Amino acid sequence: MSNFKMTVAAIAAALLVAACGGGGGEAVSTKAAFKSVRVMGDSLSDSGTFTGIPGYGRIFSVQGTGNQNWAENTAANFGITGLCNVYRFTGATFVANTTPGCTSFAVGGGRINNPASGGGAASPFSIVKQLQDAGAAGSYQASDLLLIDGGGNDAADLVGAYLAASKDGGKAYAGLLSTVLSPTVVGTNLAAGATGQAAAGGLYMTALADKFFDAVKANTLDKGATHVVLVNVPGITNTPRFQMVLDGVAAAYGGGATGAGARAQMETLFKSWVVAFNTQLATRSAGNASVVVVDLYTSFNDVIANPAQFGITNAKTPACPMVTNAGAPVLDSSGLPQYNFQTCTADALSAQTPPAGASGGANWWQTYYFSDSFHPTPYGYKLASQEVARSLTRAGWL
Repeated sequence: MSNFKMTVAAIAAALLVAACGGGGGEAVSTKAAFKSVRVMGDSLSDSGTFTGIPGYGRIFSVQGTGNQNWAENTAANFGITGLCNVYRFTGATFVANTTPGCTSFAVGGGRINNPASGGGAASPFSIVKQLQDAGAAGSYQASDLLLIDGGGNDAADLVGAYLAASKDGGKAYAGLLSTVLSPTVVGTNLAAGATGQAAAGGLYMTALADKFFDAVKANTLDKGATHVVLVNVPGITNTPRFQMVLDGVAAAYGGGATGAGARAQMETLFKSWVVAFNTQLATRSAGNASVVVVDLYTSFNDVIANPAQFGITNAKTPACPMVTNAGAPVLDSSGLPQYNFQTCTADALSAQTPPAGASGGANWWQTYYFSDSFHPTPYGYKLASQEVARSLTRAGWL
């Protein structure tokens, strides 16, 4: 996933989204022997699209030799290493990567319903476009493993449009809903007051899951793919960045009991939207022996709730330092702290004085869950790939 903007009453807040958790899928009779791995998705799966662009690293996490995201870890389980991105971003546009043999189509900022501002359906920011490009070579083989995630940035777009209603009268929210839902459904729900407006978000996410699965089916399953891994949307409200956004909601409502109540109500609503997407994705995939749905939503939330059980010493504070100027945090256009993956390296973190309360000496950061305010550390990615491995083992693929 990647950058997106949200407005909280009088303030705008940005989130960096990615999709991370649990298991699903029906059992397959024999263990698979994979010869290739193709990846489609967002920043959690990106293996270098933005390399060389200021502020970005090879992956969306702490940089360093051997540090990998969940897709790379999963491919390595089958002896496939060196995933590299098909697309490269120059700072202005996408170009083909000249490195031969690249099979990762994932792009940070990828969306199922990519807006016009992101290049629309013709841009690699569109996960549907990624699926189409990956399948353009022809039929898939039984030895191809497909790793696909998406929906987190879409959920963030929806949340942002909903929270912007206090400024634009609901124009952005209605416009986004209308890109997936029929005019009748949108009009009826928005005319029904607060309850209908909230319900419309769930309908949007359900329809988005249908759009996602339909694109997967048309570009993978219908092209002969027999081993498709779909990772659902994580509990994005539990990330440090989203928690700051929710704190902004509380402040916008005056703080105190009123603010706390508004914060809790919004958090519950946004969680329900993510669950609506994940539920529909599981429903559409049910009974298909060629598809495994990995429930990263549940495992992500489990880590946040019980960090010590997963070897995590800090599941709230980013390991990477905020970007500063003269000792003060540099804020983005939404008033939230910025992070720089290019300079957030394993060596740099190990060389700094560990934060107060951190354990492990120079390796303190290795047991943090978040690298910046949204993306996992390498260990966080490893936990995610372990959940994927459990799901594939249950399906008989690993």
